[in-house]
Amino acid sequence: MKNFIVWLLKAYAVVAAYAVAILAAVVLVLIGNGSLTGERIREAVQALRGRPAPVEPPAPAPKPADAVSEREQILEKRTQELQALEERIGTRLALMRAEQETLDKKRQDSITAAGEAKKAQDELAQARSDAELAANVPILSRMEAPGIISVLKTGDDARFVRTLRALRPTKAAEVLEALRTDPQFEEEFRRVPPEAPPGTKTRFERISDELKK
Repeated sequence: MKNFIVWLLKAYAVVAAYAVAILAAVVLVLIGNGSLTGERIREAVQALRGRPAPVEPPAPAPKPADAVSEREQILEKRTQELQALEERIGTRLALMRAEQETLDKKRQDSITAAGEAKKAQDELAQARSDAELAANVPILSRMEAPGIISVLKTGDDARFVRTLRALRPTKAAEVLEALRTDPQFEEEFRRVPPEAPPGTKTRFERISDELKK
């Protein structure tokens, strides 16, 4: 019996030594790959001794007031950026409106100047026409009706009518009668051009209508 106990103790010592060797090998491997650190070893020793490892307190969660304050700061910053953008847009729009008003004024001034120049040209042309008419009336009054028509037919209808009104009524009547009956003036004064649209009046009709005004 004594020998059995001795053998059993020797066997237990061999197993214990083998377990310690395996444990040492595992520890060396864990230390080698960084999985086992000195801090973890101390925590394990304390746990074996019955002492709980110190637990680090979790980071305090942000207070609701702090979260609201942060959101308010973000909103205020965005509001300031929008206000700055609106101010830039407003300034740009004001400049564009001022430029447009300047362009409109220049355009209106140009239209007014062009109208005044056209009016001056028309008045000058009318004055020259009146002077020419006053100079030609005595000459035309001594001519026969066909001769007067030959002189006036190259001008426009308005000049033709002004000349007739400047002549003596009897001479003007002779001219109108020649326009109405003389065969040499039929083509130009009493016929409508073939290419004219329907309803076009003859030149004689236009002159007669103008004299009635």
